[in-house]
Amino acid sequence: MKTKKITFIDLVSKYKPFVEQFHKDLDRVLASGTFILGQEVLRFEESIKHSTKTAGAIGVGNGTDALILCLKAMNIGPRDEVITTSMSYLATASSIALVGATAVCVDIDNSLNLDPDKIEAAITPQTRAILVVHLSGIPADVDQIMKIASRHGLPVIEDCAQAFGAEISGQAVGTFGRLGTISFHPLKNLGTLGDGGIILAQREEDIRWLEQARNHGHKNRDECDFWSINSRLDELHAAFLNTMLEYYPEEVKRRQRLADIYKLELKGVVKFPLVPPGAKPSFNWIMMLVDQREELVKFLAEQGTELKIHYPCLMPDLKSAVKNCRVHGSLKNSRNMVKKIISVPAAEHISESDVRYICEQIKNFYAKTPLILNNTH
Repeated sequence: MKTKKITFIDLVSKYKPFVEQFHKDLDRVLASGTFILGQEVLRFEESIKHSTKTAGAIGVGNGTDALILCLKAMNIGPRDEVITTSMSYLATASSIALVGATAVCVDIDNSLNLDPDKIEAAITPQTRAILVVHLSGIPADVDQIMKIASRHGLPVIEDCAQAFGAEISGQAVGTFGRLGTISFHPLKNLGTLGDGGIILAQREEDIRWLEQARNHGHKNRDECDFWSINSRLDELHAAFLNTMLEYYPEEVKRRQRLADIYKLELKGVVKFPLVPPGAKPSFNWIMMLVDQREELVKFLAEQGTELKIHYPCLMPDLKSAVKNCRVHGSLKNSRNMVKKIISVPAAEHISESDVRYICEQIKNFYAKTPLILNNTH
């Protein structure tokens, strides 16, 4: 089979279909003379409210700010604890640390998300919330997590940075807990040309507070009710996102088709994270669990295919985690899975034929693996 070059991400290809409209968006925003919290942001917030069927959507500067503001909305701070997963991008833990609280990292289940069975043993008198992540766009077992949270009177924050468009039984992730956060970084399925984020809120008091909190705490132009940060989704990014949002449902369906092909072609060759019953992932990327990972990465690179590892280190194993982060339990599943996880190409430039080519190369690698192993003994 002839080799071809397949990159994991191609941002030029991602935005190419929208270039003409982006120029019109820029002209419209320039002509408006309004660049912060104007009609483009309002339109985008309304569209997100409609698509997720949530009470409020508050545009902010990025996904990390969204998490920090959610924690602050719950008055979480020093001496408080927030239970979360051990496997995620570092912002999940750093947002907790940056409000002065402690991230309590527990083990994952076979979906690679927070294991509901490990939560209750980690609850202490200092526990103030549960922060659940939908890693790579595969929903966590939110139903069980919400039952546990309800029994203990704990609010739930959903980190949906990688999961916009994912659903459980027809309900959008990010709308099960009290608050949900989404990132619009360029590497996300729906990504703007820079940073951006949004918070999904169910309670009117949270919506009103967050609208002020993203804007220094201003009540109006001249009055400020409390000190807060400056984290506003600007008009130009909102305009770009409005343009892309119309086509986003089809992009999610395309990624779901690619995931189905990977699973069909590689059945019995590699393993895949468990998808909970009734869940429809958004597949910000498609993850696998593989043996001989480093050798596989090298082999596919030689065939022209780029793989990624999301993420090679557990959050509590990072140097920064010596402060405001602790582990509860053995993290047995996390430590096993982190050695096996791999992410395969599924972005906008990837075709179904590309996926079949990648699958063929993976099968070729494992067909040769016994020979490789025999040569090492």
